[in-house]
Formats: sequence, C-alpha cells, structure tokens
Amino acid sequence: MNVAEDFEIWAFQRAQEIVLRQGVDLMQAAQWLDKKGTLRTSQQLRDAICQSLIEAVRLQSLEPVGSGELPAATARPETQ
Repeated sequence: MNVAEDFEIWAFQRAQEIVLRQGVDLMQAAQWLDKKGTLRTSQQLRDAICQSLIEAVRLQSLEPVGSGELPAATARPETQ
C-alpha cells in the first residue's frame, strides 16, 4: 500500500465511525422530536467532523516528501 491508499482507508474508516456514532445519535434525537437532543447531537456531529479534518491535515503534513506527491502545504488550492 502507498501513502495515498493508507490515507484513503483512514478517511473512509473515520467517516464511518462518525456516521455510526454521532450520525445515529442525531437521527434518533430528530426522530424522537427532541429539540435539545437534536441541537446537542448536531453540535457533536459538527465537532467530530472538525476533529477529523484537523486529524487529516496533521496526517497529510506527516507524509514523506519523497513519496512522489506534492507536500500537503503545496497540494492545496489557494482560497480567496
């Protein structure tokens, strides 16, 4: 496996964890018409997504430069 495949597998597994934990909690709160629970679980879902994005950036910055791919800092498109 190469770095890109490892990262893809990690991203897939992390997304699956988030959906199974926070996503299901949010769905249940909404299904029970629990407004406070829906707000709480939607915040937990947002937090989990943000944390996974931070993890992804950290993991990409650890990629070896000689792997044939651009370093993470130069691989991202510029934002306006």
